[in-house]
Amino acid sequence: MFNSINKFVEKNKLIQDGDKLVLGLSGGPDSIFLLHYLLELQKKIKFDFVACHLDHEWRKESQQDLLFCQGIAEQNGIQFVGKKTSELNFEPKKTGSKEDLGRRLRRFFFESVAKEVGANKIALAHHLQDQQETFFIRLIRGSSLSGLCSMRPQAGIYVRPLLEVSKKDILQYLNEFDFEYVIDPTNVSEDFLRNRIRKFVLPALIQSDDRFDLGFLKTIEKLQMADDYLNGVVQTFLKEHATQADIGLKIDLKAFLGLDKIVLDRVLISGLIQAKVPFLPTQALLDEIERFLHGRESGLHSVGSDWGVFKDLKQGLFWVCRH
Repeated sequence: MFNSINKFVEKNKLIQDGDKLVLGLSGGPDSIFLLHYLLELQKKIKFDFVACHLDHEWRKESQQDLLFCQGIAEQNGIQFVGKKTSELNFEPKKTGSKEDLGRRLRRFFFESVAKEVGANKIALAHHLQDQQETFFIRLIRGSSLSGLCSMRPQAGIYVRPLLEVSKKDILQYLNEFDFEYVIDPTNVSEDFLRNRIRKFVLPALIQSDDRFDLGFLKTIEKLQMADDYLNGVVQTFLKEHATQADIGLKIDLKAFLGLDKIVLDRVLISGLIQAKVPFLPTQALLDEIERFLHGRESGLHSVGSDWGVFKDLKQGLFWVCRH
């Protein structure tokens, strides 16, 4: 099994000589498996890694998980960093679910540890079933093509070596070598959509056709290829029809309005991102801005208390910036 993971890691250049990684270690089977895989990979590639665990303090037994992870790291001679959320200098946003908050807390912690120890990558133990769950959650919520692409092998400094490994294979390996791990009870609670998909949807699909896992991987690959192509089209458009100015990214209005809808949305999102607008644009907001840009008058259209889209018909340009 490690041979197939090695090929995936090599193909996507996830871990290379000289890298230093932070491993997010929850103590669950997935991250314990990833820890043992990294130890084996060190026999082939010269890299170092640090294990870290964040105690969210949401369960009475969570302190035991931290101590378990610390013990596993010490047994294997791995540097360990553990903290409680109450020890973090983190001001959480008041929007989103508890699951989203936990993700933001972990990312803040992982990135802080990476900066502290001089790591250039953060390794996460997301596997094939995590990818499938993410896909169906986003499908249910009406996600875009980029959203349906789900998790990438690498996104910034985050790497996911296990994205093509099944949970079944992970558990089989751990049980075969008698490696210990902990189970978070929130991972089985039917209160969460992800868990309901894990418990009911995925087993039904596999039972319907045992080629589901292989077919799913092929579909994700095709979706990601299409997404990459569209991103390339957007970058080409921006090089030819946009200029960076002090006030923001100025975009040629006529060329923009001549784009197909799917590309037009992505160009607008790029403009919002480059302007560092501090919120995620909804489809409704994109449509609202596009209606404004199709109008016959110059002016400002507010997209938040401090942000706006400016349109200058004389110059034939528009841009996003603070107002």
